[in-house]
Amino acid sequence: MVMEDSKLSEFVLKISALWNDQKRREVLYLEALKKDSMGPLRKMLTQGHFSALLFQKEIHWIYDYFKCFLTDKDLVNSAESNSDTIADLHALEEKEQVAGYLKRTEGRILQSYRSLYKYLERDPETRRVVDEHLERISEFYEILSRQEIVKRNELNRTFVA
Repeated sequence: MVMEDSKLSEFVLKISALWNDQKRREVLYLEALKKDSMGPLRKMLTQGHFSALLFQKEIHWIYDYFKCFLTDKDLVNSAESNSDTIADLHALEEKEQVAGYLKRTEGRILQSYRSLYKYLERDPETRRVVDEHLERISEFYEILSRQEIVKRNELNRTFVA
């Protein structure tokens, strides 16, 4: 992949941020699994957690391939932002609320992935990985959207009856 230095530097920063997003995603899914009210969502939450771990590993490989060893740092997890994320999730009780929170997180991550496309025109392997991640996260987004809607439909039926 032939990329000018400034574009390469931007790409490396975006990949680093995406790795941090996936780390937060991992923590969120793990914390959601600890909640008692997640019964029907457990399988999807487990899959989300494992996909976040796998995606972190693949993003790390991409980062290591493109980073400049002289100027770019190693990827580091920000424990502070993860504790804020966990606190937000702990405040939610119902599975529909958790699904909505996770859906918004997945939406932000999807936007981060889409912002990478302008850098990937000459690297088909990295683009393939990004496409696979986008496809899988989009599936999680759709599942979470349906779970969030379940509560609204129940409320609508209650008010109509």
